[in-house]
Amino acid sequence: MRIGPSLPAALERVATFFAQHPDRTAASSAVEIATFTGTSDASVIRTAHALGYSGMKDLKRAALNLVSERFDPEKVLEQRIERVRDHALTGVIDDTIQAHARTRHTIPQETWDHAVGLLAEARRVFCYGLKPVGFIGDYMAHMLNRVGVDARSAHHTGVLLADYLLPLTADDALVVFAPIRQFDEVAAAVRHAKSVDAPVVLITEAIGMPIRSEVDCTLTTSPTSMSAASDQVLPLTVAHGLFLGVAAVLPHRATETMTRLNEIRPTVSPQKATLTLEDLGLAQVVRANAVDSNMNEDDK
Repeated sequence: MRIGPSLPAALERVATFFAQHPDRTAASSAVEIATFTGTSDASVIRTAHALGYSGMKDLKRAALNLVSERFDPEKVLEQRIERVRDHALTGVIDDTIQAHARTRHTIPQETWDHAVGLLAEARRVFCYGLKPVGFIGDYMAHMLNRVGVDARSAHHTGVLLADYLLPLTADDALVVFAPIRQFDEVAAAVRHAKSVDAPVVLITEAIGMPIRSEVDCTLTTSPTSMSAASDQVLPLTVAHGLFLGVAAVLPHRATETMTRLNEIRPTVSPQKATLTLEDLGLAQVVRANAVDSNMNEDDK
């Protein structure tokens, strides 16, 4: 992901294949990969060298290790315990900071802007993720509703997922949280959304997840599964960023909704519970967008 964009076009195409399909990379020959990518076996081998591997054997070993480590929960837990054996909190904090820093470079600005635009333009936003990441969808839907975006969330499995997906239309958008694994429900949710022409934003760290090719926008976070950082921490950060980004695109709707919320709160509780834009971390982005939207002086 880091080196690929700097390579010649043919080599970049091969590097993208390596990144998105580590399972097929581990199981395929250079000739087969050349067929998959529309290049030559020489280009495949040159790509392996350009990425720092001694050759295809070395590359395929790395791809196999990536696949086996990612899908072995016992090994993941063992490595995490080993990393924090003496200083658990420090290890978690350090790995979380590093994961956030790396994610700065895994989500290009144009990809981010595309995701924000899809959600801002949607009539409703559906958020979906299986437990334990499903709570992030709950959080995102809650915060979007607070700034005037009709949003809902679910982490259903089985037939209950059909009830959740039933109202989805082309005017809506679906956000899917799938940090590491593509469960059947994830694929079903994405494919139903696409069947009704609803745009889909996928949030994942799994560069080899097959469903990536079927969504409209993928926000790829830095890998955490082999570190002490939580698998949920980066999706939560991305969800919070999307909520703020949408609010910044729709500043008037955000402020009007906040006003209505504060008007309702005293009627349902005697407690003083006024909520401000500052409480949500929105004041600066909303004011900046208000100034840029050619409002009159009284509105400003």
